[in-house]
Amino acid sequence: MAELDDLLNNLKVTEPPDPTPTTTPIKIGDKDYHLELSEIPYLSAFANFETKAQTQPKELVHGPIAHFDVALKGIESGFRQCFRSLPPDLAQHHALCETYEFLCIDVLGGQSLNEIIGSLKTGKNKRKAVYKPVLERKDDKAKARDTAFKLLYLILYGEFEDETKDSAKVYNAVIFVVSNPKTFKWRTRKVVRAAYEERFVVSVKQRAGLDRWEKEDAAKLAVENDGDVTTEVEYVDYGSDYSAFVNEFC
Repeated sequence: MAELDDLLNNLKVTEPPDPTPTTTPIKIGDKDYHLELSEIPYLSAFANFETKAQTQPKELVHGPIAHFDVALKGIESGFRQCFRSLPPDLAQHHALCETYEFLCIDVLGGQSLNEIIGSLKTGKNKRKAVYKPVLERKDDKAKARDTAFKLLYLILYGEFEDETKDSAKVYNAVIFVVSNPKTFKWRTRKVVRAAYEERFVVSVKQRAGLDRWEKEDAAKLAVENDGDVTTEVEYVDYGSDYSAFVNEFC
């Protein structure tokens, strides 16, 4: 009987182990990388083309790609890292977004404007947030900060069905970002505002609304900028001014 059991066990088909992710060595500009190319569609296609074109194995070499290190950090660790890695200069964020376009990265992840607005407000309910575990609150804050970059990308490169109607929605999202310094740090708020003002016509009331939240002293901004890390244990307080403020200026 024991021999029969052993025979049956040997005949059992075992599931193959999950394949471990493999990285590919590639030189971009003058820097060497080991990348998971499946996460970067353009480089994956480039590597496939180069491999098929070569008669012998050869090092993959690609020319310089603007802000590639920053783009890679956003892909691997969350798009919020992009705000931390660049100065609050809109031109450089334009270039970074162009790099994401070039690399065929789906920054928006299929999210609509309304879905992006909803993700920005993750953890908005103050009463509910009190009962969330610390790690979950950190995740909420990280998600909101990642979404702020999606909002920036949408403003710079998104297509809107109705510019007039959608600009009001985008303004509400922008004012939400700039009015919540405990979640969205100074660099984020500054760049998101600049992008909105570049893309849309800003009314006098809207500009007054945006200006209201910029009345912070330089020392406070410097301290805030130095502490721009998601690992901080801080309570997400969206404040009660936001709803009344939007009603006043929209």
